[in-house]
Amino acid sequence: MKRFLTGVLVAACVCFAGSIAAAEAAKEPAKKVAKAAKPAWTLWAAPDVKFTDVEGMKGAQVAPLWGDMKKGPWGSLFKWAPGFLSPWHSHSHSVRVVVAQGTFTIEPEGQPLKEFGSGSYLRDPGKTSHRSGCKAGGPDCVFFVEQNGPWDVIVAEEKK
Repeated sequence: MKRFLTGVLVAACVCFAGSIAAAEAAKEPAKKVAKAAKPAWTLWAAPDVKFTDVEGMKGAQVAPLWGDMKKGPWGSLFKWAPGFLSPWHSHSHSVRVVVAQGTFTIEPEGQPLKEFGSGSYLRDPGKTSHRSGCKAGGPDCVFFVEQNGPWDVIVAEEKK
């Protein structure tokens, strides 16, 4: 019987303490729960996309879309003038390219030059020497590029 009374007493104390806590909470103004912000759309019509010159690459421009090219991951639009041709080079990380306009050219080392029009997709696995460009006589080449790592252009030593 003594245990029963002790149990009833403990239960009564717990209930009483809970009632006091509930009463105190009711006195405080209700805290507003912050709603999670809805993800914002990013919408740029073509005239709103701002291209800037790529340092050291005459005829090449870039328009960053997201991320940081120096750190990665990132995505950007590039625009090359017709006739632009890069020197032989490679990149440290894989590069994914989708051609939007013009005729993009690529010449992987040891392979013939290939041409890709709008809607084409290319993936450079990284660490492979190649040169790329924009076919002369047509419109500017506009293409989307994305990488998971930082952007770099490692110019190959001139072949003798």
